[in-house]
Amino acid sequence: MTVKAKARLPIVYDVPEDEILKLPFFQRQGDFDDAFEEFADICLKNLTFAAYNLLRWNGKPLKLAPFQSVVLDTLWHKTFPILLMTRGGGKTFMLAVYAVIRCMLTPGSKVVIVASSFRQSKLVFEYIEKLYAFSPVLRACCPRGIEKPSDSRKLMVGTSSILALPLGNGEKIRGIRATHILTDEFASIPPEIFQVVVRGFAAVSANPIEAAQKTHKENEAIKSGAMKEEDRSKIQGNQIVYSGTANFQFNHFYKLYTIHRKIIESKFIGNADEIARIEDPDDETFEGNLDYRDYAIIQIPYQGLPKSFMDEKQIAQARATMPKSLFQMEYECVFPTDSDGFFRRSMINAATPGLPGFSQKAAFSIETRGQPGYQYVMGIDPARKTDNFAISILKLMKDGTYRNVFCDSMNGKRFPEATRRVKDLLKKFNIVRIAMDAGGGGFTVEDLLSDEAMLQPGELPIWKIDDPETARFEGLHILDMVNFSPGWLGEANYGLAADIEHKRILWPYRTSAANSTEAHEKAWEEIDSQINEMCMISVTATKTGVQHFDIPELPGSQQATLKHSQRKDRYSAILLSAYAARSYMQEGSREQFPEMGGWVGDAW
Repeated sequence: MTVKAKARLPIVYDVPEDEILKLPFFQRQGDFDDAFEEFADICLKNLTFAAYNLLRWNGKPLKLAPFQSVVLDTLWHKTFPILLMTRGGGKTFMLAVYAVIRCMLTPGSKVVIVASSFRQSKLVFEYIEKLYAFSPVLRACCPRGIEKPSDSRKLMVGTSSILALPLGNGEKIRGIRATHILTDEFASIPPEIFQVVVRGFAAVSANPIEAAQKTHKENEAIKSGAMKEEDRSKIQGNQIVYSGTANFQFNHFYKLYTIHRKIIESKFIGNADEIARIEDPDDETFEGNLDYRDYAIIQIPYQGLPKSFMDEKQIAQARATMPKSLFQMEYECVFPTDSDGFFRRSMINAATPGLPGFSQKAAFSIETRGQPGYQYVMGIDPARKTDNFAISILKLMKDGTYRNVFCDSMNGKRFPEATRRVKDLLKKFNIVRIAMDAGGGGFTVEDLLSDEAMLQPGELPIWKIDDPETARFEGLHILDMVNFSPGWLGEANYGLAADIEHKRILWPYRTSAANSTEAHEKAWEEIDSQINEMCMISVTATKTGVQHFDIPELPGSQQATLKHSQRKDRYSAILLSAYAARSYMQEGSREQFPEMGGWVGDAW
C-alpha cells in the first residue's frame, strides 16, 4: 500500500506507507490526505521540523542544532545571504541540507552549486548524496536517482533539480538557469567569471511574464497615487548565496561583505546608483532597486558554536601553530589586512597579473603541458617520510620574468614512483634546469634519474651540471643538487622575496581563457596551497645571528606535532625553482655579455 502526496507538497511519487507512519505528525492523524496538506504547511513554517521528518542522517532523524536552524531559516528567507563560518563549522553540510529542503518544499526550484573547482562543488553534492542514501522519503522524491556525468552532478527532486557544476572558465556553463545559486568558497571564485557567467544564471525570473505584469501594475498604481513605494509586494526573487571562509581585505569577498553590511546597517531601500557612487562608480553590477530586507550576513566564528561542537584541543593547537592572520580567517571569520609571515600575501597579489595593478591582458593561466618555443625550470623537494614530494615549474620569459605555471605534490609515494612523475613532466615541459634538495632522499632520486633501468623509450638519463665525473655520459646535464645550508636558505629566501617585490616572478590568475580539466583544477589547488605555505613561513634568528625560515617554532614537544600538521614542501619547491631560474638566466647573461679583464685602453 502506498500514499501519494497532494500537489502542495512536492513529494509527487509513491511513498512507502510504513515510512510515512513513522513520522510523528501522522501518528496523530487519521486522514492521510488532509494530513499531507497540513504537513506541508507545517514544514514550510518550521524548516527544522521539515528537516527532522523528511531527512535522515546515519539512519536517524536529522537533528539540527539551534544555530543550524537559524542558518537554514535565514537561507530560506533572504535573497542575498552571506554565509561566513569557521572552518569545520558545517557550512558545506548546511548548504546541502538547504538545497534538498528547498527542492522538496518548493516545486520547480532549480538549485545550482558552483565553486572555484569542480572538486569543491562535489563536496557539497557528496553531502546531498549521503542525505539521499539515508532518507527514504527523499529517495521517493527522486525516481531517477543521482546522475553523475563527467562534468556535473544532478539530482531531480520531483519537479525541482540540484545541479553541481565545474566553474572552469565559465564558457561551458553559459546559458544555465537557476532560481537558487549556491556558491562555496566564494573568495576563490574569480570575480569577473562570477559577474559575467554565474550571476547570469539567476538573471531571468522563475515566472518572468507573471513577474513583469505584477511589477507593471504596481508601477502604475504608484504613479496614480493609489499605492506607495514601500507597499510594493515583497516577493523573494532568484537567490544567490555567498558562502565561504574569510579572506584578506584585498580579496573581492571582503568588498562584497562590506557592501552588504552597509546596506543592512543603514536599512537602505532605494536605487542602487546611490550605493555605486559611494563604493565604486565603475562597477556596473550596482543596478536596479535594493532592499536591505533581502540581505543577511551569517557570521559564525568558532567561539559562536556550541561547546564541544568542535574539538577544542585542535582549536588550541591551531591557534598556537598557525600564523595569526590565517587563524583569524579560518576560525574567527575575520578579514585581516595582510598575512604576517615573511612572504606577504599582498606582495604575491601584487605580482599576479589580472588582479588590480595589472592589465587583464597580462594575466596568464597555469599550464599542465609546456608551450613550444619556451624554456622551463623545475624545483624538487623530495619526500621526507610523511612529507610531500613537491614539484614546482616556472616558465622563463624573454623579458627576464618567470611565471609560476605548475605545482604538484605527492604523499606516500615510493621514490621510483615519484621519479617517474618527474620524468613524465620532462616529456611535457622543455626543462633546462632542475634544482633539487640533496637532503630527504635527494641523492636517491638523483641516482634514479640517471638509472638506465628506469628509462622508457626515448628518455635520456639526467646528470648533474658541471660534473667532471659524468660530463662524458650521454644525457641531459641539467641537475643542480642543492644543500639546504643556512647560507643558501637565507640567500634563496631573500632572493625569492626580491623576485616577488620586483615582479620578476609572477603568479597565475584564473581568467576567461583558463582551462577546466581535472588536471588543471588539481594544479590550481596545488598553487593555492603553495601560496598558503609561503604565507606561513616566519624568520627567526639564533643568538649567533643565523636566520631560520620555517613554520612558527613552538616550545618543547609541541613542535613535533606542528611538523605533522603543517607542511611546507610546495614552498620549498618554488624556492628551488626560483633559484634555478635566477641561476640559469644569470648564466645566460654571462654568455651574452662575457666578462673582460685588462687595461681600459686594451679594450679599444
